[in-house]
Amino acid sequence: MLRFAIIPETLSLQPYSLHFRRTCPFVMACVMACLTGCEQSAPIVTYTVPTKLPNELLPSKDRMLAAMVPKGQDIWFFKVTGPEGAVGLIEAPFRSFVEDIEFANGAPVLVDLPEGWRRGGEKPLRYATLDVDTADKQLGISVSKLQRREDSSWDRQVEDNVNRWRGQLGLAKSEQKWAEAEPLSVKSADPDAIWVDLVGGFDGSPPMAAPFANHVPPPAPFSNNPDSPSPQAAKSADRMLAAMVPKGEDVWFFKVTGSKGSVASVETPFRNFVETIEFDKGVPVLTDLPKGWTRGVAGSFRYATLNVETPTGKLDVSVSKLVRQQERPWQEQVEMNVNRWRGQMGLANSEQELAGGQPLSVQAADSGSVWVDLVAKASSAALPPATVSPGAEEPEDRVTFERPEGWRDGKMSSMRLAAFNVGPEDAPAEITVIPAGGELRGNIARWLGQIRDGVVPDEVIDQALKDAKEVTVAGIAGKRFVLTGEDPNQGKAIDATIVPLGPDGNMSLFVKMTGPAETVAKQSDAIASFLRSLKLNL
Repeated sequence: MLRFAIIPETLSLQPYSLHFRRTCPFVMACVMACLTGCEQSAPIVTYTVPTKLPNELLPSKDRMLAAMVPKGQDIWFFKVTGPEGAVGLIEAPFRSFVEDIEFANGAPVLVDLPEGWRRGGEKPLRYATLDVDTADKQLGISVSKLQRREDSSWDRQVEDNVNRWRGQLGLAKSEQKWAEAEPLSVKSADPDAIWVDLVGGFDGSPPMAAPFANHVPPPAPFSNNPDSPSPQAAKSADRMLAAMVPKGEDVWFFKVTGSKGSVASVETPFRNFVETIEFDKGVPVLTDLPKGWTRGVAGSFRYATLNVETPTGKLDVSVSKLVRQQERPWQEQVEMNVNRWRGQMGLANSEQELAGGQPLSVQAADSGSVWVDLVAKASSAALPPATVSPGAEEPEDRVTFERPEGWRDGKMSSMRLAAFNVGPEDAPAEITVIPAGGELRGNIARWLGQIRDGVVPDEVIDQALKDAKEVTVAGIAGKRFVLTGEDPNQGKAIDATIVPLGPDGNMSLFVKMTGPAETVAKQSDAIASFLRSLKLNL
């Protein structure tokens, strides 16, 4: 608690008065006596002010409800996160939905959904998204699947995930069984399903651990943070070799990342290993490994890790699996993953077929396997390492956000992290979230040309750059541009925010709304709210 006094105007002490009182106590006493005799002073009133905000003024806490449901060789994850009040409104139907879920061919049946629930847009690494409207806001329930690890106990796998979720909400790690999760009875699943109910913890200020628990956030431009990885520390991610191998309903990923010299030394045996891999009951056989390769400790996210000694250091080959998205064309799934890897290596997205990947012949797999060979740009040291965080089990969204009321799912593509349609149906605007490259002035000139039908004078571009608003997105300083035609109330307009993802400016996140000028103007506050809620997991 803090204490301070309100001193009446009849006795106003300036800073130098305190020094005067210490050096000349007699004169000060005389002055006080004179003032007392000349004018009656109001009494000094002392107030006690709390140093913490009252509960009603605290920011809303986040709440997470989640379930881990084992089914055969797989674990199904059902999860929803959002403001505590909104999540509380769907707690009962969400739990009932998970308890009563049915499976067909090993996958959950998502046909008869609870009232008010609907299938949402497809997202990378998810089997499905279920959109749920509440009185507070729209929530999204993620449904995803990973293979159960045979080299780790069920209790350990549960604790790894729940503690990771706890970290995301700013809660301390729990040493209790299942990290304080509780048993859940799911009729059509295997025993030992678990239920998680977490509320973000803070003591008067928002938690500092989320949203980047277990992840390295993109650095702010020209950061002086001494804890930031040095360029030398990131040199280990100079080259990546990877393969996407479809097999039945699954996609298997084989990947190795390291220095150029180390990766080059394993290129031939690694490719041969993938091309000749055998499968037993849908999983790769990892018994007869190439000479010098050993089975390592599997990470939580991985089916297996293979350790490879090279003359310049040890590498590890990751083997993991995700469910193939039947509703999405295979080429699009490939391009989405390859462009994600390109971003991890500091490379811009590719518009080429398969995002630059090459066809690969894997004898025992289905057709369509892809080989990827990426060499990082020298500036990629500023980007997060191209690795999966230790303990990560469930795939994470690359961006998370709070969707403003009335925003509808838009058209997704391999480049888009999110897409929405907003405004009236007869005059909609489109919003896209895309990581890409490009020089700032060039982008502004191109966008102005899109809404002004022609070459835009330099002075117009200069003014647009000058009028940009400073914004902060996920702790990173960016710029927001509102671009209109010559008549700001007619034709099309663009509201675009550019957030640099590294100090060199080669990669940025673009949040761009394009549509009728009136619609764009009316969505200005909603875009601002969306930007404030945006969290990056790139």
